[in-house]
Amino acid sequence: MRDIRVAKPYAQALFDAAMEQQVIDQIVDDVNQLIELTDESTEFDAFVRNPVLSPQFKSETFQQLLGDAVHSLTLGFIQLLAAKQREKWLLPILQTFLNIVDEKAGRLVAHVTSAVALTTAQEENLIRRLSGYTGKEVRLEQDVDTEIKGGFILRVGDTVYDASVVTQLQRMKELLASG
Repeated sequence: MRDIRVAKPYAQALFDAAMEQQVIDQIVDDVNQLIELTDESTEFDAFVRNPVLSPQFKSETFQQLLGDAVHSLTLGFIQLLAAKQREKWLLPILQTFLNIVDEKAGRLVAHVTSAVALTTAQEENLIRRLSGYTGKEVRLEQDVDTEIKGGFILRVGDTVYDASVVTQLQRMKELLASG
């Protein structure tokens, strides 16, 4: 809950600045690259979350690591987070930023969790069906969780459709236990 309260104003500020400077597409690309970097590099994630390192050191390191790779607005934003000691919320801020971009563009974000990765055909079919149902463009985010054993869990906004094997078995167990 605290992540959202911290992330929203920073994400909104980044969005507003990107719109004002008319560089929203480039900032979206930067944000996607940073999310990928955070997900794939445990070292980068550990560096960002390390509370012992000084804001000055983190800011200088961000300059060295990202200076030539991202737009100056993105770099300045990350350095601002370091100066304010909010960089540990970098990932939720970036994800919230993408949600704001999608919301302003009229897109819905659907999160699907499945026991195995969906094929491209399954993704396209799900996106097509959700778009038809909602009347909006849909961006699909996918997670794999082997704990659900099979099926999937779909979340679109506040609506959750749980078709996982684990939930189906739990429902059957409750139904049988109730007589």
